Parts: sequence; structure tokens; C-alpha cells
Amino acid sequence: MSNEEGNRLIWFFGRECPHCKATRPLVEKLMEETGVTITELEVWHNDENARLMRKHREVISKACGGDLGVPCFYNERNGKALCGKVTLEGLKKWASG
Repeated sequence: MSNEEGNRLIWFFGRECPHCKATRPLVEKLMEETGVTITELEVWHNDENARLMRKHREVISKACGGDLGVPCFYNERNGKALCGKVTLEGLKKWASG
């Protein structure tokens, strides 16, 4: 899968977020098992990444229960987001779009 702008699978995360740290092994397993590439964008310390996350606020906040939060996954190809605790199967479904 391409990593080109507009066609990416993005993982928005916070560097110190314990939930993001717990999610990392699932992301790594997904990439290893499927060969997809997920663009990791840290949003707590990177304003540019946070702006991109806010650009997709409508979809992401809906997935996150009304607000922006991490860990959050956004699929640029189909505009779908996942937020919070996820499973490997859920990630695979999200990534396949």
C-alpha cells in the first residue's frame, strides 16, 4: 500500500500515552502480517501532525466519542477512523478499507 499523501494509513499517537504504547505491538504485528505501511504521526509534541489530525476532526471525533483522542487511526483512502482500544482484527479491517 502506498504511503503517498492522500492515500496513507495514519496512526496518530502521543509519545507518553500509555494506551498508544500498549497499541504499538498490534500495529507492528499488522504491518508484519499484511505488509501494509502505517504512517506514525506523533501529535502531542508535533504541531504539524496535530494540525493534520484536526483537519480530519469531524471523522476522528465521531470515532473517538465526540472529541479528538489517541490512539487514533485514520485511513486517507476511505476517510474512516478508529479510536481507542483496538484489536488486530479491527485494525486489519480498517486497513483493508
